[in-house]
Amino acid sequence: MNTALRFLLVTFALLAAWPAVSQTHEGAASDVSAYERELTQISEEFQNVLEDDGKLVDLSTRLQTLAESVLATGVELSPRLSEIRIRLEQLGPEIEQGAEPQVLQEQRAALLEERALINTLIGQLEDLSVRANTLSNDISEARRELFTSTLSRRSNISAAFGQELIDDIRDRYAVFANKIGSWVNFAWRYKSGSMVAATALSVMAALLFLVFARRYLGRLLRRDPKAVEPGYFSRLIVGFLGTLMPAAGVWLFLVLVYALYNHFSVLRDDIGQILVAVFLGVGVIYLIWQLSEAVLAPRLSQWRLVAVTDRAAVLLKLLVLVMAVTIIADDVITQILKIVGESLPITIAKSLISSFVVGLVMLAIASVRPFAGEDGAPDRPWPGWLRFLLWVTGTALIIAVSAGYIGFADFVSKQIVITGAVAATIYLGHLAAHALSREKALVHSRLGKRLHVQLEMSETAIDQLGLVLGVLLTLTLLVIGIPVLLLLWGFKWGDIRSWMLGTVTEFSVGSISISITGILAGIVVFIVGFWLTKLFQRWLDRDVLERSRVDAGVRNSVRTGIGYVGVTLAALVGVAAAGIDLSQLALVAGALSLGIGFGLQNIVSNFVSGLILLAERPFKVGDWIEAGGISGTVKAINVRATEIETFQRKSVILPNSDLINASVGNWTHHNTLGRVEVAVGVSYSSDPNQVREILMSIAEDHPRVLSNPEPYVVFVNFGESSLDFDLRVYLADINFMLTVGTEIRFAIHERFKAAGIEIPFPQRDVNLRVMGKEDVVAETGDAFGPIETSPTGHRDE
Repeated sequence: MNTALRFLLVTFALLAAWPAVSQTHEGAASDVSAYERELTQISEEFQNVLEDDGKLVDLSTRLQTLAESVLATGVELSPRLSEIRIRLEQLGPEIEQGAEPQVLQEQRAALLEERALINTLIGQLEDLSVRANTLSNDISEARRELFTSTLSRRSNISAAFGQELIDDIRDRYAVFANKIGSWVNFAWRYKSGSMVAATALSVMAALLFLVFARRYLGRLLRRDPKAVEPGYFSRLIVGFLGTLMPAAGVWLFLVLVYALYNHFSVLRDDIGQILVAVFLGVGVIYLIWQLSEAVLAPRLSQWRLVAVTDRAAVLLKLLVLVMAVTIIADDVITQILKIVGESLPITIAKSLISSFVVGLVMLAIASVRPFAGEDGAPDRPWPGWLRFLLWVTGTALIIAVSAGYIGFADFVSKQIVITGAVAATIYLGHLAAHALSREKALVHSRLGKRLHVQLEMSETAIDQLGLVLGVLLTLTLLVIGIPVLLLLWGFKWGDIRSWMLGTVTEFSVGSISISITGILAGIVVFIVGFWLTKLFQRWLDRDVLERSRVDAGVRNSVRTGIGYVGVTLAALVGVAAAGIDLSQLALVAGALSLGIGFGLQNIVSNFVSGLILLAERPFKVGDWIEAGGISGTVKAINVRATEIETFQRKSVILPNSDLINASVGNWTHHNTLGRVEVAVGVSYSSDPNQVREILMSIAEDHPRVLSNPEPYVVFVNFGESSLDFDLRVYLADINFMLTVGTEIRFAIHERFKAAGIEIPFPQRDVNLRVMGKEDVVAETGDAFGPIETSPTGHRDE
């Protein structure tokens, strides 16, 4: 019966799963065939683009995507082999013909056939993976060889400047003019409305951005000509924002124009490529102009970030712009030649001219004497190492161009200008971030003063905000600046994107997989959850509990409890968002319980005691309590301890467990009604009734003393030196105990003095008597006689 039941169950499971499994394998086989075709196509294209680095990068990106797909398909197929092995074990070994049902024999054969198919597919996938890795290495090697050959190739300069150059310029210009003319004619006839609308929208968007920036940043974007010696932090911030915001407005206009033109089908492919080159050139030149204006400030020396003379500032700005315009013009011409047709003479001529100009500009910068001399002495030159570096770089460019190494000179000159501009911007931002992070830097700035006045932020909060902003600015510069520098140094966006995705998605350290994006997502989720918790606490406290006239202690308990719950939930959701399996926290919980048993029991005890205090509320925030020999007001009930502020304004931190396990006196537990006792002693010659009447009149005259319960006087005792009385009065707010007691004592002293009632102090009379012989009592005599005792005894009650 058991064997038959097992066969029935296995047969049913195999029949149910077989159609889906067949469809899965058919899809995998189709995917493998597609991978094979894609790999073959990439291999064929690779042989035709050996001289184009950009296309090689595209092939490398496609190849990486293909390799990831191959790996994913193999991972999907592998678990099926384990399932087949388990099912074959369930079927058992093959029995002789006719000894088992036909359906089981067919299923065993089908499983064996499926296993063979899966093994074949996995073998093909492994072969594809090996071929893809080999081809990827070949592409990388081809790119390295192309880069090396481009830099080391030597050109014939004399042959470039001849009749062939003039003919090529004439031909390429004619083609370029024809393309531009035909496009302008087409756009004017059929797309003029779209062009005007796109241009107008782009201008409006850029203007709105700049107006918004000026409205909210105001004087941080412009230099005040009337300012006298502004601080270095102010100069940095104004220089950085004054460079960034206008440049961002120009770039926004250029990007929107291109995007809208492309959206309205105004651009052809060739015109679009030319427009991109021109727009990039305009944007870079404007950025360099703004950057040089921020650093050198030729017309406003008080805002200058480097201590150079006015003449040097003007000259340096001009030389930097000349270099920038030269390099950008070279790049735009290169892009145009790709559209109208390559020309070796034109390529050599433009690269030679641009590199030669950059070399001369470097030599001119080296000869500038930027620093003012002391006491009428001539201006001083650059430091020796910088002057040497400028001379060597400029001379090397000129020599390389003269020797025919145009590719090398062109690459170096472009890196000097464009990389220098980006590096200077990043460095300027770094200086601004460092200055922003310094202690009290933001507090004393114009922005800090506006935050203090308009948002009523404290100096501490503004200082912490400056630190956070400095860190965020540094991280932003790194995230943006490093990819830009890599692009300028010859890396392609595909390389950078692959590297960044591989870094931030997931990488392994031993057997542990770490995902930076997951960690960042978890941190963001926790911060959002924490912020929402605080927001909900504030709303519940102000708009619900306060309007409901809920007691302050209850409000504090509810607010604190919600804070604990919200932070815990935010932490759990953040951990889950980071990709950490919450079930794995059981091991951590076990280790934590062991740690609690040994070293954390006091902390846990205080935490639980804090929860009990919040729930039972033997005292609340604002209560006047006495505990551990300390008397003061409860300021906060925290996770581990309770803060008590004494009347000397000293904060005392008491562990919560001490408050749970020891006696605590609470003057204001249920209400603030309390009794004040004022003790006073009068001389034995005083009239007790008069004393009582004066004390009662003092109590009745005091405005804070309650008439119900009414005050009363207690004749306490016959003291050694005085008749002792207590004046006992009730107050609606016991917090005024010391004030009322002091005022009553002043009144007692004043009225007793007016009534002639003496307030004695302890004293003892000592009488000395000189005795003669006749006054001496015999030692054996008895001056008082015997003491008589009662015949019957009794107990003292």
